[in-house]
Parts: sequence; structure tokens; C-alpha cells
Amino acid sequence: MNSNPKSNIDFSGAELEQYSDNTILEVMHEKTDEGTGSKYVLIKHDYYSSDSGHGRDLLSGFLSALCSSSYTSIIVYLIDSGTLLLDDSNPLYDTFLRLAGKTDMVIASKESLDHYGIILSRDVKVDTQSSRSIAEDLIYIPNLLILE
Repeated sequence: MNSNPKSNIDFSGAELEQYSDNTILEVMHEKTDEGTGSKYVLIKHDYYSSDSGHGRDLLSGFLSALCSSSYTSIIVYLIDSGTLLLDDSNPLYDTFLRLAGKTDMVIASKESLDHYGIILSRDVKVDTQSSRSIAEDLIYIPNLLILE
């Protein structure tokens, strides 16, 4: 294989290198401290992908990964059935509490809390905002992580 790249193509954080023999390699850049700043997360449901035990297992994995991430600041927005994570009878409640303990802020939709009849416990500090206010925040956040 020829070791001289023919061209470089930027591909959202990774770089594709095409060699003169048409071989293409994907080169991932090493993580730096720049990637460990703030992370904004929108959680739309109390499951990931499908409303099932498997979907809850998947979401549990994501929440645990966020808990152990190197982000220095995490802000979580909860809308729709994502607010069910604040219900102490939810199977993911304890996992979410661990994440909430690492966050700078948990913001929940007032309309969603009301719709699902969620009564906030003292275990987690939650700021409530209108859905419109949350939408106004979210449209300006680059690289928002959306779990749905």
C-alpha cells in the first residue's frame, strides 16, 4: 500500500485519507481536554428507541456512560415522557439520580410534568420551565445530544 495520502477529506471529527491506490482509511483524532467541557443532553423519553425493557436497558447504558464521562459540566433537559425519569417508581430513577448528581442542572418541561402527574421529590434539584422556553434554549445549543 502506498503510504502517501492522495487527498484528505474532513468527515465531522474524523478524517478520511485516500491513497493513490484508492485505499481509504478513516483516521480518528485523539480526544483532547477540549472535548470534556460542557455537554447538553435532551432526553425525550424514559427509554431509548422503543418503549420496552430493552429500550430502558439501552437508556440505562447511555445514562451510565454520561455519569462516567469526563465532561466537567452536564445540563439535562427532560421533555415528554423523559420527565418520567423523575418519578421514584420508574425503573431508571436511581440511575438518573446518579446522573443528576453529576449535572450542573436538570431542566424539566412544566407541561410534561403536569401531563404525567410527576411530583418532584427532594432527591434531585429540578428547574421547571415551559416547553417553549426549553425550545428557545435548545435551538441555540450546538452539538446537542438527543436521546429519543
